[in-house]
Amino acid sequence: MNQSNEGLDSSSLIWGAIIGFVLGGIAALFLSPRSGAETRQQISATGQEIREQLEDVIIPPDPLDESMAEGKAAARRRRTQLGIGE
Repeated sequence: MNQSNEGLDSSSLIWGAIIGFVLGGIAALFLSPRSGAETRQQISATGQEIREQLEDVIIPPDPLDESMAEGKAAARRRRTQLGIGE
């Protein structure tokens, strides 16, 4: 069984995928039920959420910063309980 993929090479596949992504993006923008401003706002919010999630995974929180924040919160709660203003 000699199977050859004449006419289908990796560059054709890559260019086809790129053209498909571009055309799909353009179609999505024109067929979107939201206005341009709403779409941009949603894309921006989604991008920010993804960035925050990636930062949490890639850059783990500093344990010292977390401990200091917990200590400050405990001190605020205690001052409130004692009725001491800041």
